Amino acid sequence: MSKQDKYKNIKDSFSTGFEIVSNKELVHRLKILRPISETESIKAEITRRLIDEISEFNKKSFKQSKMMIGLTKWIVVLTIVMAFIGLIQIITLFIR
Repeated sequence: MSKQDKYKNIKDSFSTGFEIVSNKELVHRLKILRPISETESIKAEITRRLIDEISEFNKKSFKQSKMMIGLTKWIVVLTIVMAFIGLIQIITLFIR
């Protein structure tokens, strides 16, 4: 059993002023507002792309898990139906 993350439950009133700014715009502002090395610029862009990919993965994973739950329900129902049919066949075998 995995341990639940508690950081999401933290009520933080601190704001930076950048909450409504996209990741791409933040990287752009970083490059424009202060002179940074090419290495720092590359790190910022890689971090932005990683955040975007993780977000996309989470969206796709959520859709996949919803689909799997529906599929699992169908498998359970079909298994119960097959067990019921097998039980009927066994009963009819002993009745004859």
